[in-house]
Amino acid sequence: MRLRGTYALLGILLTAGPILPAAAQVAPPCAAFTRDGFGSWNATTPVTVEADNGFIDIMPGHAINMRLARILDAQCR
Repeated sequence: MRLRGTYALLGILLTAGPILPAAAQVAPPCAAFTRDGFGSWNATTPVTVEADNGFIDIMPGHAINMRLARILDAQCR
């Protein structure tokens, strides 16, 4: 009986594990982005952001798309 409970708990943890980090990345982390002199957003650290089609890895120095720029404009001041 105790072994069955252990397996049930392990199953729940393994199922919920991938869900929790995904839920935490719904909003872009504002601390990972800064604005330059032209008003463009730039990543300062590597960051993963959730998009419509999955997760996007953004590296410092790479351009971001207009949709993410609009989200950053609205959420990060």
